[in-house]
Amino acid sequence: MSQALLHSFATQQACNEALTQQLAACIAQDLQTQNKASILLPGGNTPAGLLAQLQQLALPWADITVSPTDERWVAGDSDYSNAQMLRQALPHAQLIDPRLSETAQASSVAWAQALQTQKPFAATVLGMGGDGHIASLFPGMPNLIPSLQYAELPDALVGLAPDEPKVRLSLNLAMLCATGYLAVLVFGDAKRQMLDRVLANDPTTQALPIYHLLWHAPLPVQIYWAP
Repeated sequence: MSQALLHSFATQQACNEALTQQLAACIAQDLQTQNKASILLPGGNTPAGLLAQLQQLALPWADITVSPTDERWVAGDSDYSNAQMLRQALPHAQLIDPRLSETAQASSVAWAQALQTQKPFAATVLGMGGDGHIASLFPGMPNLIPSLQYAELPDALVGLAPDEPKVRLSLNLAMLCATGYLAVLVFGDAKRQMLDRVLANDPTTQALPIYHLLWHAPLPVQIYWAP
């Protein structure tokens, strides 16, 4: 049975504001109990407004660690880099850049190790592609099935995207769900139609990464959607 909860908003601004306030509460709770907090945030275009809102929060960012849910294997200062986007948006936070070694495979190992000390995360926010991918877990890519199993150890892996830059680093579902709060931020009618099909248990969606997240995650998935 799916534990997903859908929160619909009239505007992207309202959606971002609501999620920002929720993330602030999650961060504040961890700061109060353990004097530090960590969050995983998505890349791409969708979180731009969310990051702008987070930037305005009066939080002790030096005590907050952020890392992307996934990364493109590009130069660290590339406009395509999710870590670079987080670095620019939240310059005072402690950033764990997935690009920790000279090769993608070695970086995935080092990144997973670096995140072990941050678990459980205060919050994880994911995006979703129109093809049903989350993080850089793409339908049909090599080694996808193990990365979707919650019984696996929390880890990172090298993924393969259908478009350039194809080589990606991604956290597996076990790592993404090692969190106190799990959200998916989605905009647009086409993606809403995809979500509706997944939530209706449409058999044609059951191989998709988003299906595995919404139907099998060990904690409720909070979906934040706006047109």
